[in-house]
Amino acid sequence: MLRKSPYGEADYILTLFTREFGKLIGLAKNAKKSTRRFGGRLEPFVHFRVRFRERKGSMHFIEDCETIRVFRNFMEDVKLFSIGCFLLENVEILFPVEERNESAFELLISTLSALDTNGGLISEILKFQLSILALSGFLPNLDSCIKCGKVVEREAVLSIKRGGLLCANCNLGKRNGFIISKEFLLELDTNGVDSEKLFSYIDIFRKFSEYYIGKEIKSFKYLGELCINDQGSGIS
Repeated sequence: MLRKSPYGEADYILTLFTREFGKLIGLAKNAKKSTRRFGGRLEPFVHFRVRFRERKGSMHFIEDCETIRVFRNFMEDVKLFSIGCFLLENVEILFPVEERNESAFELLISTLSALDTNGGLISEILKFQLSILALSGFLPNLDSCIKCGKVVEREAVLSIKRGGLLCANCNLGKRNGFIISKEFLLELDTNGVDSEKLFSYIDIFRKFSEYYIGKEIKSFKYLGELCINDQGSGIS
């Protein structure tokens, strides 16, 4: 589940990401009181099977749900919770309603599973970002210069407004863009990159997503505080 918002005294409006239908928005009537139909399963880090009734428009009626897996560590660890919220919010803003993308669904589930088992590594966040941008069609061109078209084999500058890389010649020595290293460009390799540098990559691709979607990823604020202030406790 991507988001749960209270609606009235007893209902929730849910934003779900599903394998078969993509992102769905539904009304779960009386969900605050019905333990038989929902029973506390309507939480962000619970993978569940949902039954819903279609209706005209984008809002469906959520009938009930059945738990498949609970990613329990996300609920018990504040660092993992912040990381998980960032992943879910990326999915929410990058995909339109009811556009099926099974690869994106599998990526989300596999990443949550890996983090729930192995802890909150910054490198996994960045890998997820790049993959989800690619699957949503928003990944900038990281192979060639958007101005001259030459393959970039050295450091390059990522221009958010231009939507891709500028080589050193086309950037004319300006330092007003984000510099991406040769190793990262050639292999998208995060091995051996320190936490501060990894976080700077996460930050620039976050800004890239926000610029082209026109929505703020609000959970980034809390993720940043953890990455900067608590690098020694599972954030590495």
